[in-house]
Amino acid sequence: MLASRNSGWLPGLLACAVVCVSAARAADGGLGSLMPGKAESQGPVDIMAEGFTDDEVSGWMTASNNVIVRHGDTELRADRIRLNRKTGEVVAEGHVLLVRLNQAATRSDRITYNYKTGEGLTSAVDLRARAYHVMAGESRRRPDGSFAMRDAVVTTCTNAPGHMHYHVAGREAAMRPREYVSMTGVTPHFLGVPFFYLPYWRKELDEHYGWRFVPGYESDWGAFLLSTYKFRLLDLGEGDSLNSRTHLDYRTERGPAGGEDLVWTLGDPGEETKGFVSGYYLKDDRPMHEDLDRDPNRDLVEDSRYRFTLRHDGILSQRDYLTLRFSYLSDSYMLEDFYMEEYKDLIQPENYGSYTHTGDGYSFGLGAYNRLNDFYESVNRLPDAWFDVLRTEIGSSRVYYESQSRGGWLEREFADYGNPSNPPAASYDTTRFDTRQALYMPNTMFGFLNVVPRAVYHGIYYGDTLTRETREVLPAPGAAATNDAPNTETVYLPAGSQLRSLFELGLESSFKAYGLYEDDAGRYRHIVEPYFNYTLIPEPNLRPYELPQFDAVDKLDKNHQVRFGTRHQIQRKVGDAVRTPLDADLYGIYAIEDANDESGMRTIGLDSQFRPADSIRLQVDGTYDVEAAEIDEVNVWLTVWNQDLWEAEGEFFYRPDESTLFAGSLTYALTDAWSVNVYSRYEAESGRLEEQAGYLQYQLDCIAFRLRGRYLPGFTRDDGTEREDDYRISFYVWLRAFPPDRLDKDR
Repeated sequence: MLASRNSGWLPGLLACAVVCVSAARAADGGLGSLMPGKAESQGPVDIMAEGFTDDEVSGWMTASNNVIVRHGDTELRADRIRLNRKTGEVVAEGHVLLVRLNQAATRSDRITYNYKTGEGLTSAVDLRARAYHVMAGESRRRPDGSFAMRDAVVTTCTNAPGHMHYHVAGREAAMRPREYVSMTGVTPHFLGVPFFYLPYWRKELDEHYGWRFVPGYESDWGAFLLSTYKFRLLDLGEGDSLNSRTHLDYRTERGPAGGEDLVWTLGDPGEETKGFVSGYYLKDDRPMHEDLDRDPNRDLVEDSRYRFTLRHDGILSQRDYLTLRFSYLSDSYMLEDFYMEEYKDLIQPENYGSYTHTGDGYSFGLGAYNRLNDFYESVNRLPDAWFDVLRTEIGSSRVYYESQSRGGWLEREFADYGNPSNPPAASYDTTRFDTRQALYMPNTMFGFLNVVPRAVYHGIYYGDTLTRETREVLPAPGAAATNDAPNTETVYLPAGSQLRSLFELGLESSFKAYGLYEDDAGRYRHIVEPYFNYTLIPEPNLRPYELPQFDAVDKLDKNHQVRFGTRHQIQRKVGDAVRTPLDADLYGIYAIEDANDESGMRTIGLDSQFRPADSIRLQVDGTYDVEAAEIDEVNVWLTVWNQDLWEAEGEFFYRPDESTLFAGSLTYALTDAWSVNVYSRYEAESGRLEEQAGYLQYQLDCIAFRLRGRYLPGFTRDDGTEREDDYRISFYVWLRAFPPDRLDKDR
């Protein structure tokens, strides 16, 4: 029969828990400090045991047989716990188990601790510290909160001792809870076999620091070894840090290279300010090799090649954000040669700084956009300011107001490769202020029909505009006279500053109809929403050809059209959640009178997402050009998977006379440990297999290995020369507790 007792002697009982649990902070930081604070130490402790004794003379209190001590989210179990109120000594013996938040556990045969002096000793320790498993034959807690250990073992494996796939063992060790473990006389083991010796080793408990190596072979690089050493430069407290990543690379065909990244993280997870500054340099042994895609009219690549990058995403407050993106490159081929995966995502790097403030119903910001390398085309904005008002009701009038305003100095620059035989087009610039002011008045008619009329004014001020003039081209001197009509040419001349005004009237209307049905899977609801959107924009006082062109704002023109369609949704309720297996919008656009004074049906389009089962996702988007009687564009994405067994992805993209692209990937788990992936990309328009790639992966309890290959078949260039095959083989190893962000990243 368990007896229960409430006591205020928390400093003693909870103190005996501190020795191990203070190191067992969970990965999400939820455990906090396990040293009892003042408020915590004054709280009650619930003690359950089969027997209690209390000797007032000696000061010893004893709880024995199946002792359970609970305080808040901490639970301590032992065969017997003894506490001396006079000396401060606490002893827990026999199957000692301490658990906090059901996330971290410490096991030991015996714990002694003195909550008055702050020192403690365990005969053995077995605990979890974030992703790490720390074991030691003996551990002593020091007054400063750190621990001294002997015969320590550190690993991320969850297997039992003697069956761990890797571990690091040391004779002497020191550990500071939540921060680090350091060892002397260190021997790393792989599959139980020691393979190295280190006089000193240190591991941070909240981050995976140390070396990373990626060996491999690529046809353009030769054999290569990419290595990165990551370590903490500054610990700023509360999880804030400044880290270093040092890159030392060697490519047999391109030479040595090196770089340095400084990475910072400030703030709580999910709301952190983070970023990095990076520099990378190499002395390229073959920058203009004939096998490489090099166009001398585009860029002459020299052997000194480099890249400097800055990225910063700052949360200044809950409403203020700062974003910085800057890259400076030695040449236009740098990303393509050494950062291929990044190059696929963004051919031209971004260069801008932006500050944004979000208020209640409004937002504003200030930005600066400017190219750093002359060999890129760019629209510079120095500065670029904006102010937006979200759709807001004016009093109780049922009239809603919204606006978007933006302005600054704009400059369009064209790529300049410094080649006299390929000079760039002349740049141009102007000041532009753009504002859109809109009023909406939502109504419901007949109890079901939503009608939203709108009135919009769009005003754009240009510091410089153009005027179009047609001139006669005189025959060259000495040319014979003819009776043909004179030749003419159109020229554009500066016309000074002007305000461009576009007025818009529109009406959007829709209603929803519902149908409830039932099948073998249960009940579902079909929602049908017919709609139309009428737009009238009379001819503005300035047409696009009278304006310098920077972006879509300058292309706005008169427009008189109707967009009509039907949205379909199928919804199922599964438990408390509502799932949408189908969400589709089928629409058409009819031009009553377009910018060329023509009318007729222009476009039929489809935007759809289909999810018939939890393991199937299908998205189909496309448009059909009615006037040309041909498909304008089609995009199809399909993903199918079977839990952890396999996953297949496919993509189809079609644009007439430009691209008919097929891409697909299949990942299959051969066993619990082995998996394989294949990827292909084929361009049917040119009849060319563009890429073939894949990997073979083997994973243990705590370590994963991946052998990855990529093959780019050769092809004939536009000038008739041949591009040789390009292939690459890479090998990756990582701890599964710290998966890399992207395994196929080149650098």
